[in-house]
Amino acid sequence: MSKTAPTTSLCRYNDTEIFYRDRNLVDELLAKDSDFVTVMMQHILGRDVTPSQMRIMNAILITMMEHGLTPSAIATRSIYMSAPENLQGAVAAGLLAVGSQFVGTIENNARLLAELVDLEPETQAKRAAEIVREHRARKAHLPGFGHHLHKPDDPRALKLLEIGEAECPNPRHLKALRALSAAVDAEFQRHITINATGATAALLGDMDIPVELMRGFAVISRAAGLVAHIAEEQRKPSGRFIWETIDKAIPFED
Repeated sequence: MSKTAPTTSLCRYNDTEIFYRDRNLVDELLAKDSDFVTVMMQHILGRDVTPSQMRIMNAILITMMEHGLTPSAIATRSIYMSAPENLQGAVAAGLLAVGSQFVGTIENNARLLAELVDLEPETQAKRAAEIVREHRARKAHLPGFGHHLHKPDDPRALKLLEIGEAECPNPRHLKALRALSAAVDAEFQRHITINATGATAALLGDMDIPVELMRGFAVISRAAGLVAHIAEEQRKPSGRFIWETIDKAIPFED
């Protein structure tokens, strides 16, 4: 049985031309006022994007780029301190920390919103309450909610939600997130913030971006932030200080 050879629709080239999908890189993309975010979205999603979607994606990428000395930044600085000839390795090390606990929680929250987004308001509220109770019964963290630093609200999330509500023509996922937030507050009898990753999940959902791709945009954004950490590490090294501080703070115990 013969097998069909795989194909690609992302890039083709000849002796004098390069194409991103069906767009000529030199004569089209570089010859007009193209911007990175628009071309990136078109290339990843395989479709044109609206000005509102570009505005939202810009806001998301800026928001997710930096949050101080997080595990990803510490990993990048530590690896760069150990192997300064390997900038890309240091960035890669930091990106490995984009997972289910930090930054990558976008995907976890988006899967919850997918359970709610097509339900009628009454049914949506009921299912949202069930989701919250299920997580609480398992003592599992509810992705997209809470923050150890920002209280009573994550200011990043507030701004992202404001942008989304202004720019999204049909904010179904934002409404689902609001329903889930109301259920969280009711169950715990106090206000718990929607965090930046929760807001981002809703915005990406309302742009019809597949859940399985959402973490990729966090990776793109955080990579820029990690290069900034390396740039600062070159000027003001802290990797060795972090190492020595941890070495002194965590004693040996037999």
